[in-house]
Formats: sequence, structure tokens, C-alpha cells
Amino acid sequence: MKVGVVDAGSNSFLLLMAEKKDEKIEYFFDTSRIVGLGHLLNGKVREENFKKALEVVKEYRVICEEHSIDKTVITGTEIFRKIDKKYFEILSENFDKSIILTHREESLFSYRSVVEDEKFNFDPVVVDIGGGSFEIAWKDEDFIFKSIPMGAIFITDKFIKGYPVGDQLDRIELDSYLEIPNKPLVSIGGTGTTIACIVEKKKFDPALIHGKFLKFETLKLLFERMKKMTLEEISSLEGMERGRERIIISGLFLLLRILEKNSLDGLYVSTRGHRYTVARDTLEGKI
Repeated sequence: MKVGVVDAGSNSFLLLMAEKKDEKIEYFFDTSRIVGLGHLLNGKVREENFKKALEVVKEYRVICEEHSIDKTVITGTEIFRKIDKKYFEILSENFDKSIILTHREESLFSYRSVVEDEKFNFDPVVVDIGGGSFEIAWKDEDFIFKSIPMGAIFITDKFIKGYPVGDQLDRIELDSYLEIPNKPLVSIGGTGTTIACIVEKKKFDPALIHGKFLKFETLKLLFERMKKMTLEEISSLEGMERGRERIIISGLFLLLRILEKNSLDGLYVSTRGHRYTVARDTLEGKI
């Protein structure tokens, strides 16, 4: 059986394909497109961004058909918890299953995508810096998560009025949300992977960055450098994903604040996310 999972987020739409063979799951296709749906105008979805979302979903459906996918699933995250449900209903047409994930489901599935990955053989705290929100999750006696509706798009649109950014982010108060246990931190999602690519000065390559450890000092120096850059200069950085240049410094800011608050010396990068757990559960008949 083959499944195709579309993760429809506030900034990116991703497509993952997976197949179960001989009781083993193979993830054989993983791609993303920048949509920017979370850049709202007076609290409403921009028509041009929703048109882009429809185009990307149509493209993904064609790719699924080309790979003879048996079941298609689309998941919505923070942006679809905020806006009129009609947008997700339109995007979900012709999918076999559509789910707007709750905060807990998104956090738990994201956490599982790390702990069920053989690359990480330790007990982590998992952070996912999304466009509309960021989630932090870990396991104590029970599963614990925090979902804060202040993602990279939210912070960019609310606090950044121009580039270079300079000290525009300094007045944001987040410390009450950021305290976590003393465990290794793993970043999933486009913020962490893009920053890893910039550090490596390479285009996105999962084999290169999955599991990579980024030191706090390296991230701090990059942040201080980016604060002085124009938007064009940020866009021209080696490793930058086109379309993410406006929000990348906000995402990096959030990661640094988490590291600083908890006196951590760095973080690990995972190229996975909740789509991997959704694919696994679908193949195992749980979804």
C-alpha cells in the first residue's frame, strides 16, 4: 500500500509519500512548496495566496497519481484552526482523508516523528517553528506540549516593519512560554532545516542536514549577521529556500530564545515532521 500525505501549513505545503512492504515502511518522496497562506490581510486570507495553495495541491495530486498512490491524506495546522473552514474544505476535495489537527495532535505527531526515527536514540524535547504557531513537546511521566500562536509569519507581520531588522525583535516577551526540561533539543520544520542549509552553504539535502547539531554560538553569530542585512541580501544567502527569506530571521529568533532561556549549547535538526507520523499511522490502519 502507498500513501501520500499533504501537510498544509501556514507557510509551506509539503508532500510525503510512503509505502509499506514486508512490515517495513519506506518513505520514498518528500518535497515542499512555499505558499505563504498565513500572511493574512486584515485577518483574511489573501486571494493570491489561496490561489497558490490550490495550484500546489493540484500539483501534488498529479504527483500522487503518477506514483499510483492508494490513499491520500491532507492535514491542516494553525492557519486552518483560525480561518473559515471553507478554505480547507476546498483544498481537501478529492482527498481520501482530511484532518485539521488539534494543537495536541500536531504536537504529538511531531514528537513521534523524532522519537520513532532511529537517527535520534535519546529522549528529546521537540520544537516545531511553524508560520502561525510554534510547538514544544516532550515526554515526562505523560506527554507534555505547549502550542504558542506566535509563529515565524505572525512575528514577521506583527513586529518587522522593514529590513534590515536591527533591534525590532528585541521587545518581544516570550520567556514565560519557553522553559523546557534539561533534554536535547530537536528542531523540525522549515526553520531548522533552512538554517542548517545556510550554515552549510548548501541547497537542501536531507542526507547532509538530518541529525546535524547546530551550536548556539553559530546560530547567534548568524542572527547578528542577518539583523544587519537587507531582504535582498538575506534572499541571496547560500542555502536559503526561495520564499522563506522574509520570515527566516523570526524563526531563528525563536530558536535562539529557547536555547538562551534554557542555557542549551545547541540543537539537532530533523527533516521530518508530523506528516511522517500521519503516513505511518495511515499505513498501519490507525487513520
